Amino acid sequence: MELIICDCDSRECSLIEETIHDYYRDRNIPCEIRCCGDWQELSRQVKEKTADAIIVAQDGVSGLDIITGLKLPSGRLIWFSDLDFSLQAYRLCVSYFNRKPVSHEKIIQALKHI
Repeated sequence: MELIICDCDSRECSLIEETIHDYYRDRNIPCEIRCCGDWQELSRQVKEKTADAIIVAQDGVSGLDIITGLKLPSGRLIWFSDLDFSLQAYRLCVSYFNRKPVSHEKIIQALKHI
């Protein structure tokens, strides 16, 4: 399983990364995680090598811009935001959307959706 986390908050990114490793380790599934902090770096990483899923944890409209800018098949996006973009997430076929703060439980629920 290959995932990309797009989050400019290093503490939050570490929590997400640690939870993902624990989740897949418990299921004996190897996983590789790449992290980035913004749209440009995420775009570059997606072009270099595809991922099974992308987790976007960005505040405000910047998260919405990233989600709408990504042209990925449905079922591969997880989105956390400080604002309620649940309707937009539904319309954009995002697999899982939840409000921040990101927690271990929310990440586990998100991973079950991909």
